[in-house]
Amino acid sequence: SASASASAPKPLIVAVVGYTGGVGTCLLSAMEKINLTPYALVRSSTMQVGSGSDGKAKDEDVNYDKMATKLLEEAVRVSGIPVIADVTASSAVQTHYAPWLSKGISVCTANKGIFAGEESAYNELLSSAETGCAKLLHEATVGAGLPIVSTLHTLQASSHSITKVEGVLSGTLAYVLGAVA
Repeated sequence: SASASASAPKPLIVAVVGYTGGVGTCLLSAMEKINLTPYALVRSSTMQVGSGSDGKAKDEDVNYDKMATKLLEEAVRVSGIPVIADVTASSAVQTHYAPWLSKGISVCTANKGIFAGEESAYNELLSSAETGCAKLLHEATVGAGLPIVSTLHTLQASSHSITKVEGVLSGTLAYVLGAVA
């Protein structure tokens, strides 16, 4: 039967960047609830990637290229999908998005800074994602946490024409608009 021939979903091989902050700790808690163990944990100065002979990863200095290489190697080893979840507000992390995407590592981010800049930078990310057959997932919230980006995208995808968006500007949106100005 068709359902019997369906393959099992590929495992996610996830690196969480910014795991010690408020959003990062919530993300780790949510991952634990669905039995998704992070392959790498990265903070501003140190990272833990994979695990040693004792089953625990050792702290080492942050090296985003090394982390990406190890993430890809593990994804190949287990036929998984490499994903980097960036829950920081760091512009230093953002500079790695395009190379990660072009290598086939999907990026899921709550980091708004890169999306408030030049449109050419955003287009480079989209191109890199296409080159690497990876996904670039991001979201912004306004108005008490309403997911506005995905809502607008869904409306457009369902053939609705959006001519105007009005609302009370939140602190996050004020940051984005200030960064663009």
